[in-house]
Amino acid sequence: ASLFAVQATRIRFVFDKEAFELANIDVSSPENKLYDSGENIIVGGANRWMYDSFVNWDFYPSVDFPILVYFKETQTQKPDGSYSGQVHFFPAIANCKQLQEQFELRGCAKVAKN
Repeated sequence: ASLFAVQATRIRFVFDKEAFELANIDVSSPENKLYDSGENIIVGGANRWMYDSFVNWDFYPSVDFPILVYFKETQTQKPDGSYSGQVHFFPAIANCKQLQEQFELRGCAKVAKN
């Protein structure tokens, strides 16, 4: 639980005109400035994904009781050189209703559930 509390104070989910990204916050600055979160520790590359690269997103087990946030995108290159899609999971440490609203507002693709 303490790990999630620390992450919630230092990470922000940013939606700009073009992309969704993870940014760090400088809590020591009076303005709480955001800065680049660095390379993705799992697959490398920036923690920034263009909206049109999303092929699905969701909340598990649900947006009303979220534990994990999931999305899949086709922007991250695989080791074999393909762009067939990379899955991402992160703990639901933000307001997931706001994340849902932004994913929808930005036109991020979502596979309909049966």
